[in-house]
Amino acid sequence: MAELRPAHPGEGQALYDITKAAIESGAVGHYSQAQIAGWMNGRDGAYYEALIAAGFIIVAGEGEILLGYVEAGPGEITRLFIRPDAAGQGLGRRLLERGIKMAGPGDIRLNATLNAAGFYEHCGFIPLGQEMYFHDGSDEPVEIVKMVRRAV
Repeated sequence: MAELRPAHPGEGQALYDITKAAIESGAVGHYSQAQIAGWMNGRDGAYYEALIAAGFIIVAGEGEILLGYVEAGPGEITRLFIRPDAAGQGLGRRLLERGIKMAGPGDIRLNATLNAAGFYEHCGFIPLGQEMYFHDGSDEPVEIVKMVRRAV
């Protein structure tokens, strides 16, 4: 079983690689090739190193191999990505549960991709509506689903 732990400096490239692979695999059929290509514009390992430095990322790994990660802050889940070869084994749910704890008490919001909205809904998030989102440096907006998990 994968270990969950805080991300370490030096793992930014691995997070970039996980994100890119997850998008290129999971977004097909939900987004155009132009949207998928623009998704990672302006991002590289250094971009993810800055996110790691902020201290809000938990990774799932087996030894030195990272399989996925979640980023969460007060009241929101910002990112959750799993390597395609590690998907479907419960790792996404484990990371989401950790992210929910990190987000703290109260309602928790997130922006889901079209391909991930069903997963989040199955985990108790409620769709609030859809809107268009522009990734930095991309002229191709992507449709997202705004979601919330109400405090119980």
